[in-house]
Amino acid sequence: MLDWDHLQSFLMVARHGNLSAAARALRVTQTTMGRRIEALHAQAGVRLLQKTPEGFVLTQAGKRVLASVERIEIEALSVQRAITGEDERIAGEVRITTVDSFGAKMVIPMLQKLAQRQPELQIELIADNRSLSLSRREADIAIRLAEFEQHEVVVRHVADMAFGLYASKSYLQRHGMPDFKDGCAGHVVIALQQDLGLMPEAKRLAQVAPRAAVALRSNSRDVHVHAVQTGYGIAFLPCYLAMEGDELVELSAPGGRVVRGLWLGVHRDTRDVRRIRLVLDHLVKEMKGSSARLMPAPMRRR
Repeated sequence: MLDWDHLQSFLMVARHGNLSAAARALRVTQTTMGRRIEALHAQAGVRLLQKTPEGFVLTQAGKRVLASVERIEIEALSVQRAITGEDERIAGEVRITTVDSFGAKMVIPMLQKLAQRQPELQIELIADNRSLSLSRREADIAIRLAEFEQHEVVVRHVADMAFGLYASKSYLQRHGMPDFKDGCAGHVVIALQQDLGLMPEAKRLAQVAPRAAVALRSNSRDVHVHAVQTGYGIAFLPCYLAMEGDELVELSAPGGRVVRGLWLGVHRDTRDVRRIRLVLDHLVKEMKGSSARLMPAPMRRR
């Protein structure tokens, strides 16, 4: 019988295309991942993955068995979640995923309070812009700025977050206030990467500053904040980040601020695990109590 660890490794390499990303997904070393793939090929008597200069690709044999291995994964994860759902211990690990800046600035202080009361908890915070899968146990709790699409996830709207259009005082001294009626001609903006162009704040920036030059693109909120602080250009920023200092000025953009919801998700099979429920309830309470920071009153600084 083929080893499930080897089959699971095959799935991860097929999904990620390389050993390093697949190893991170399963939390093993790259060497272990490579050894498992070679062992699987030896057991199966045929190669399921072929290494190319661009990464690993499925062979014809790999394509034939992929759907079957995915069905095995679904059943294995269902068993794992059923077992985890009966776990009444507080001691143990809870994996939380959210975007980088929010995790560092908002979630860490919230978790620190819980850690003081429950030192036996072990938290793994995965700061990643990708939407990690709760079904595949890539995380136990997810905090996102969009509603979840997975039907087996229990979702709760816990807060709203405001994004404002900001520039630094030094930038405005050099370029003057932007003329939104003229599409911000002669000005410079900091934008999200093009594959994130459907995000509400990205669409609003394109609407209010269609004639501005795009000087920098990044998927990192921290990069956006630092770029605006240095006078690089104008950008939509989370207000809780932009208002930490006194260098930035919130501009009166047409349509006002962009407001996005904050959503917490947990898989329905693990939501009643004692330690996961403890962390989930704590985060809900803390985020509801952070509404004034996430939706601060507008401040005009000149």
